[in-house]
Amino acid sequence: QIMIARKEAFMSAIRWCLSIVCITILGIPALSNAFDAELTPGKIDEAIEYGKKHKGMDIFDSNIVKAACFGEYPKGKGGLIMSKYIEIAIISAMKTAQNKPIVPEDIQSIIDSTTFNIVVDISKKIEDPGDVQITLLQGTNNVLPQQTEFGMKHKDTRQGVVGVFEYDRVDINASTTVLIKFEDTEEKYKIHFSHIK
Repeated sequence: QIMIARKEAFMSAIRWCLSIVCITILGIPALSNAFDAELTPGKIDEAIEYGKKHKGMDIFDSNIVKAACFGEYPKGKGGLIMSKYIEIAIISAMKTAQNKPIVPEDIQSIIDSTTFNIVVDISKKIEDPGDVQITLLQGTNNVLPQQTEFGMKHKDTRQGVVGVFEYDRVDINASTTVLIKFEDTEEKYKIHFSHIK
């Protein structure tokens, strides 16, 4: 009787361990879809096809790119988290709208990069992109960009500014706020890296 009880307890423990292992293994692919620093060839093709499907500015109304936008971007204040997947999808969308082919050179530098961009729109023209501070607040960790550069100029008074951040300095699971400081203004936006492809 004792031996049977021990055997049942042992089998129960084995089943519990196997269920934990299965959950862990099955959970990895789901997590790896979020904000990947490394893209498989399949993911690169998927991003290209996604851009072709939502060509031109339509890409910004698509679910995947919308999830990477914050504030009122691209029509107003706010910005865009430019992961590798998002950047490839946007390039593909713009090339498709222009009836231009996508060539390997278009995406190779993105694939090789150890950084990603955060694009923000400032409400007026500026002289120096360094005058705009873009900081990621993650608990006690404040992540600063490697560099700041000019982005796209708009027909209205808005000016795009790009913060270049290192992938390995960001915790994609942490609660994150994008802090944008310019002159006397300060804007904060809550973002979720885990929601971004």
